[in-house]
Amino acid sequence: MAFTMKDIAKIAGVSQQAVAAALNNTGTSKVSEKTRERVRAIAEKLHYVPNQHAKCLRGSSSNTIGLYGNPYASVLEQSLFHEISVELSHHGYNLSISYGFGENTANQSIRNLLAYGVDGIIITRTENPMKNENFDNVPYVFTPSAGVEGYDVVVDHAAGTKEAMKTLISAGKKSAVFLTQTTLDGFYQEANRQKYKGIAEALKEIGTTPAILTLEDYDGEGDIIVERLRQLMPDVLFCCNDYIAGRMVSMLLEVGIRVPDDMMVVGYDGLSTCDTYSVPLSTVVQPLRKRAETVVELLLGRIKEGRRPQEPAGIRLPSYFYPSASCGFANRLAHKLPLYNAAPMLEVNWDDRL
Repeated sequence: MAFTMKDIAKIAGVSQQAVAAALNNTGTSKVSEKTRERVRAIAEKLHYVPNQHAKCLRGSSSNTIGLYGNPYASVLEQSLFHEISVELSHHGYNLSISYGFGENTANQSIRNLLAYGVDGIIITRTENPMKNENFDNVPYVFTPSAGVEGYDVVVDHAAGTKEAMKTLISAGKKSAVFLTQTTLDGFYQEANRQKYKGIAEALKEIGTTPAILTLEDYDGEGDIIVERLRQLMPDVLFCCNDYIAGRMVSMLLEVGIRVPDDMMVVGYDGLSTCDTYSVPLSTVVQPLRKRAETVVELLLGRIKEGRRPQEPAGIRLPSYFYPSASCGFANRLAHKLPLYNAAPMLEVNWDDRL
């Protein structure tokens, strides 16, 4: 829970009425200017936010969890939000989401969530404003897109690409290219670095190294990229996401490169659209449901324990290979259709059948 006027009053050694007068700038003669300045300084240090929505005394639960995520949330992230919301509902909690980008927006988003009296906060962005703002009194879980410093729960991207490459090596494949949007340098490329790492670790066992192609180097021109692939002719093309992989399958087929006979293609993320391509796409699935379950279990445990400050949990959940036609596998679910609403993620469509 966020700090209240009662906490500020205790630290300042004054009454709650004096704190209210100081913060509300009532100008009452009962509060000296020196006291007013001291109270405001304490409130600023504690990141105090007036809670207009709290209807109960401090210590009571609002049964609401806040989530701070990307303002341009992808299908993948929106699916994660949905799974978190469903998992929280099983425990009697609601979910309130706030989006933001940049330090100032992040801080304001967190303050807005606290103003609603949330019991805890989930951070899905790569940066952790809870750490920067030192909100030691607020239970939270940091679950970024990749294993950056201080994470609580992340997906092990390398596990799935390594599993995929080892499976294809066992089928006689010996070379691979990893296609990504930009260079693997930089803070925001940690997830793609891990994907490449998994491929490289698998190939290292047979004495080869994967090549890297970036869309940025070719200004996104597919024809040039396909020509470069024709020169390299790797056994396997790994793409950093399913969308790019699906596009590459179409372009390879257009120039007469057969998938999977001439070149196998693997995507990443586990979107349901992988099953809909002319050549159903093999992919590496991110375990969103397991991630949601783990995040909620960890956060509710921290709320219950009430221990501060909290140490990073460091939980890594392995991604896994989903073989399909683009790698020469018969997809055992190819002729199955969802009985009810089709979900955007393979693991949700097929429940426990993956």
